[in-house]
Amino acid sequence: MTTTRQYSREQLDDQHADFDTDFHTAYDDLASRDWLTETTNGLTLTEAGEAGRLRAHDRNAKVHATMRKGIDDAECAATIDVLRRVVANLGGNGDLP
Repeated sequence: MTTTRQYSREQLDDQHADFDTDFHTAYDDLASRDWLTETTNGLTLTEAGEAGRLRAHDRNAKVHATMRKGIDDAECAATIDVLRRVVANLGGNGDLP
């Protein structure tokens, strides 16, 4: 059984402040597809929204496993470190998660 967590738009905005994304448009889109409901307690995924989240999680796990095939943790960490330095060298934020 999944534990339902409710967050307000403001809490989610604070958590995602570093991203240049209009999350209110995303919330409204999810609500228009009946994936998200909003009450005075906050935003909650509907059953359809939770099913979509689980599908996305499964797809992401498969892609991640395919991407990492034959690459150990040390090699992956070294690659990410080099790519962060490349981004920083080009004037970007190399500290992004």
